[in-house]
Amino acid sequence: MKSRAVSIVSLVLFLIPVVLGLADLVRAVAVPGAPECPGIALDEVGEEHPGPMRPGFTCHLYDDWTTMRPTGTRTFEQQKNAQDAERDDHYARALGYIAYGIAGLVVVAAARGTRPALPSWWRGNRPSS
Repeated sequence: MKSRAVSIVSLVLFLIPVVLGLADLVRAVAVPGAPECPGIALDEVGEEHPGPMRPGFTCHLYDDWTTMRPTGTRTFEQQKNAQDAERDDHYARALGYIAYGIAGLVVVAAARGTRPALPSWWRGNRPSS
């Protein structure tokens, strides 16, 4: 009975990375395709524009909305590349978590697996003919 409890706990522990991987996969899909400024997007003239950035816009980044300390700026291309890198990071992490979790589940399930029922003659109780 103890072995069964250990294997069930192991299965649950390997399900956690699978769930985390699926959550990261959802986050990767949720990263917008068009560059979105996490700070304040300004056009060429310096006017603030909400929504997705367009070529020529500048994104002013801040470390915290309460202190509003600027941390830098990004051009349209830089913001697009940053979002692509964020998306790729989420996909890679999701793949790693899911692969690790599935590999662990397979190993635990294989170690826990029951042996197939053998015919009585195979176990040494051969029927007399």
